[in-house]
Amino acid sequence: MKFKEVFAWASYDLANTIFSALFVTFFFPFYIKNFLGGNEFQIGLVFGASMLLVAFVVPILGSISDKLRRRMPFIIFFTVICCVFTFLVAFAGLYAALLFGLIANFCYHAALTMYHALLPRVSTGKNIGKVAGIGVGMGYIGTIISLIIAYPILKIIGWETLAGTKAMLLTTALLFFLFSLIIFLIIKEKVYAKTHSLKKHIVDSLRDIKNTFIKLRAQKGLISFLFSSLFYNDAINAIIIFLFLYGRDTIGLSVQKFFYIYAIFAVAASLGAFFSGKLVDKIGAKKVLAASGVLWIIVIIFLLKLTSVTNFIVMGSVGGIAIGMTATASRPKLIELAPKNKMAEYFGFFELTDKLSGVLGPVIFGYLAASYSYSIALISLIIFFALGLWFLRYVPNSFKENNTPVY
Repeated sequence: MKFKEVFAWASYDLANTIFSALFVTFFFPFYIKNFLGGNEFQIGLVFGASMLLVAFVVPILGSISDKLRRRMPFIIFFTVICCVFTFLVAFAGLYAALLFGLIANFCYHAALTMYHALLPRVSTGKNIGKVAGIGVGMGYIGTIISLIIAYPILKIIGWETLAGTKAMLLTTALLFFLFSLIIFLIIKEKVYAKTHSLKKHIVDSLRDIKNTFIKLRAQKGLISFLFSSLFYNDAINAIIIFLFLYGRDTIGLSVQKFFYIYAIFAVAASLGAFFSGKLVDKIGAKKVLAASGVLWIIVIIFLLKLTSVTNFIVMGSVGGIAIGMTATASRPKLIELAPKNKMAEYFGFFELTDKLSGVLGPVIFGYLAASYSYSIALISLIIFFALGLWFLRYVPNSFKENNTPVY
């Protein structure tokens, strides 16, 4: 393991979390609802549709990447396209902005798939949890950096103005690209001789994916893990997208106040990722995932009963720790279960479940929030986490084990 490569790999977590924080959580939903006349359901549909599209494309990309034995060209391409369309959102009307947001989010997640598949290269079997934790921790440091940079810009232009919101969309695109340059320039991959055409790679990949699906049916433990991830991420994706709108509509938080609170959440998530990385190496990824699900259910119950700013900060911080735990433990758990020569392809299936959860979670939450209330929408999150915990019972500790409950 080379420190330079670990740093470069983790720096991309820093870069893409800037997009997640400023675009997904803050300013895209805020821009759509407050300035373009959209609603939560439309916002949920944008993220749901983009993730449904990725769900169909990602396994093919993963398989092609395995055959080419290269990840970086995919990461570079999709990151650049994501930044371009993030930039264009600031100049669009409602329906164009929804379309551009869909494309940006699609490219963000497509790049993320290949980034995840780089983890085995920059780590060893013994420290994979630690390296994953460093990446997730760097991601939340990226969130803090983005808030620090955004603060003076908004203070000058205006916290809740159209000009300030557009400036944040442009800033997001620029920061994502600039911080991505670290991994672009440092991670070097060997270029293998081209033996087949792109068409043949695609045809072979589709055949391999079909065969993989057939094999997946015999790997009940892996299927259980994918379903567990599906329901966990249903809830987490909805939380990430609607966190600010929930705070604004339920507690009356302004953009400026939420900046301070979100920074606290980011610190909590960073600490959760750092310490759970070591915990994964010590007690196993499965137990860390179980603990995160239980924590989230407790958080949501408290949010249902108490809607004060203090409770929002405390429970949001606990939720931040739980998100850090989930993000840190998920990738090592998949690597424990996947065949070594199918790593990117299996990460593709992992991303597929994540994207399918991005369809159900945000759309259901957005519909319930727009049609009924945020309290009703929060109840759906409890159901998602409970289902995730139930499927986690049947996840083995390694690829070779049977699907026998461990705890």
